[in-house]
Order: sequence, then C-alpha cells, then structure tokens
Amino acid sequence: MNIAIFSGELSGDLLGGALALALRRHAPDAVLWGLGSASMRAAGVELLADSAAWGAISITEAVGKVPDLLFRVSPLVKRALRERRPDVVVLIDFGAFNVRVARVSKALGLKVLYYFPPGAWRRTGTQGAELARITDMLATPFPWSAERYRALGAKAVCVGHPLLERAQALMTRAEFAAQFGMDANRPICGLLPGSRHQEVSHLMPTLLEAARLLYQQVSEAQFVIGVAPSISQETMATYLTGHSDLRDKLSDIWHEFAQEAETKVWKPVARTASALSGQRGQMLVTSGGVLVPAEDLQKEMEARRRSEHLRARAGQALPPLVLAKGLTYDVMAHSDVLLTCSGTATLEAAVFGTPMVILYRGSKIMEVEYRLRGLHKKLRFIGLPNILANKPVVPELIQEAATPEAIAEHALTLLNDLTERHRVKQELLAVREMLGTPGASERTARLVLELAGQTVET
Repeated sequence: MNIAIFSGELSGDLLGGALALALRRHAPDAVLWGLGSASMRAAGVELLADSAAWGAISITEAVGKVPDLLFRVSPLVKRALRERRPDVVVLIDFGAFNVRVARVSKALGLKVLYYFPPGAWRRTGTQGAELARITDMLATPFPWSAERYRALGAKAVCVGHPLLERAQALMTRAEFAAQFGMDANRPICGLLPGSRHQEVSHLMPTLLEAARLLYQQVSEAQFVIGVAPSISQETMATYLTGHSDLRDKLSDIWHEFAQEAETKVWKPVARTASALSGQRGQMLVTSGGVLVPAEDLQKEMEARRRSEHLRARAGQALPPLVLAKGLTYDVMAHSDVLLTCSGTATLEAAVFGTPMVILYRGSKIMEVEYRLRGLHKKLRFIGLPNILANKPVVPELIQEAATPEAIAEHALTLLNDLTERHRVKQELLAVREMLGTPGASERTARLVLELAGQTVET
C-alpha cells in the first residue's frame, strides 16, 4: 500500500505524525511519504521536503515563502504524484498549498482525503465548496463542519479533534513546581510567545514588560515561559538579557550554578537541570528564577546596556523567570493564567481549562496589512476558543491594542476575580466538549485505509 501525506507547518506535521502511527498499526508494511517535518519523520514517513519553515502569520510574511513552494516544492510534488501514484493522497490543513495538490491529484485520477480541511471551524458560508469536486472524503474535527461540507456536496465525516490525543501534561502541579524550584501554592503565570520565530520576535518584548507590570501588582506571582521545540534556548535568552553575546554562555551556565547554588531553592533546580541534560539533552534553561537570579540578570543588563531602550529601562527589574522547553502542555495545565500568542495554542489551553489572554502582535507592515484588508472589521474573534464558542470567552488583544498595560490588566482580573475565573473555566470546558472524544487519528486512519480498499477490523 502506498499513501502520500502532505502537511504544512508545525501543527499539520503533528497531525501527520499521529496519523502515520495509526496507519502503521493497521498496515505496518504501507509505504508512507510526503511533506512534513520532525513528527512525521519520527513516525517513519519519507519526506520529499521539510515543511518546518513554511508557517506564516500574514500575507507579507507568506510572500517570502512563495518562491520555494512554487518553484521547488510544487514541481517536486507533482512529479512524485505522477511517478509514484499513491493509493490515497492525504492532505492536512495548509489550504493555500494543499488545495492545489488536491486539484493535481484528482486530475491524475488519484483518491484524495482531506484531513482537517481549511476553515473547518466555520459554521456557515460556501467557503470550501470546491472541495466537493477535488476530494473523495473530508475528515473534519467538528460536527457542524461535516454538516456544512455535506450541504456543499462533499462526502464529509466528523472524526473529532486530534488535540485531545496529545494535549496532556506530564506532571502534576506539585511536580511541575518542584521541577523548577517554584511554590505550587503561589500563582503561576504562563507566557507562550509562539512557535514561529517571527511570532516570538514580535511578542516576547511586550510579554516581558507585561510580566514586569503584573509582578509589581502581584509580588507572589511566578512566571514560566513555554519555549516551543522550534525555538532555541539561546534565542529566548537574548530577549531576557537584551544581548546576543550571552548566548555563548548558555551551553555551560547550568554547570556553574550547579556548583555554586547554595539556597534550598537553587539546589533542587540545579539537580533538575543536570538530570534533564543527561537524560534528554538540555531541556531547560532558566533566567531569574532558576539558573540566573533576577538581581544578576539586572546587573548584566545594566552593565551591558548600549541602547537608549535599555538605558530607559535600567533599574526596572524583571520578575524571576523560568524557561521551560519541551513542556508546553505542563505550562498550560499548571498556570493560573496564560498570556498566549493566538493560534493552535489557544485551543490547547482551552482543553486544560486554563484562563488566558490571547495576543497577536506583528510588524508595522503587518499592522498596515491588517488595516488595509479590513480585518479589524471583518474578524469578530481571532482566538479559537472564542470562535468556537461564538462569544468572548477570554479577552483578545490585537496588534497595537496588545500593550503591556492592557495585557497586565486583563491578567490581573483573571488572577484576582474568582467569579470571572470560574466563568472562564466553565466556558472553556464547554469548548472542550465541542472537540468530541479522543481518537481522531485512529478514526481518520480507518477512513484512509477504507478509501485505499483495505478492510479494517473493528
């Protein structure tokens, strides 16, 4: 059996990897190939090209990726489809590219299943009507999506949302706090700046300033930055220090503190860093709260300041900060409030029922694009929990509205107003129930195999 799987950015790669594993369970000898990245590669999928860098959050950023997709990847895919003629072509999200692949595949007489079709969250409208002609099956995450596509003439099945399979914490709150030398009984604020470099560069400085303001109001607050696997520890450290020349120190800085840490807070943290480094590679670097004390960080910033921006902030201490790499779901699960970049992470946080402030910040060019396209008028919501609930479950701050002061104000409300916290948690629970039950990858794998002509035992 020959199955092609084409995904785009990080979220699609994760879906593709989980689907590939499910396919292997039923068809261990199947040949799996396509487009994806680390997750699909780990699941045994032969990759024609790595899609890790294809994510874009605006037209202006997408333009830079078009030449590679148009002149290198697209011909590669077309040639592979003609020569290898897979039994089924599985497309995962990434509509700008995969809809074109669907057209080519149908023109070649191939069977096409679109998993997580673009705009699947929409409840009304005729967007995606073409999919009825260029696919054999749509596997959608929401029941209303399947109904809408069927009304447009497509064969569509609701398989539930695959997030439910993977959005799971590895530790309890007590274990998580102990891992990083924190107090489980004090409030924890999670900062999630995104998984793309452009997201992090636009949002991280604002998040740090919001954390500083929030810390002035809630001195017991503890701050944890969830670092995506696609973002290096060194990159994050430059935002905390303001200087790239500290990056060279990060590879061995935990050794220094493992030797010199004396307080009861630093000792377990140093042991944790040492253990993680030995077991799975260096998974965590900390600043302020773990490996670099806040006062040392402040001294470093003041001693090395060279710009007017840093001089203006001299003497304004950042709160203790922890960087947690590879533990994003634990950050989501155990934070009392999240300050998160818009995107898939908002729905993942909703699975855990964690109150959040959804943020979107881009470059000045992206701000102009946002205004010129009238998105500030067309988009009622940008956060998936609010889109699915069709009401403002959690606050959203977009572009110039996402100021440190506004972020801190909303976060303070979610921390201190117990009535508001309860409301948000209950409404996020309702959003989670919209996602169905776990098992989307298994159900989708069965649809793929049935489309390929293989009988799947129940």
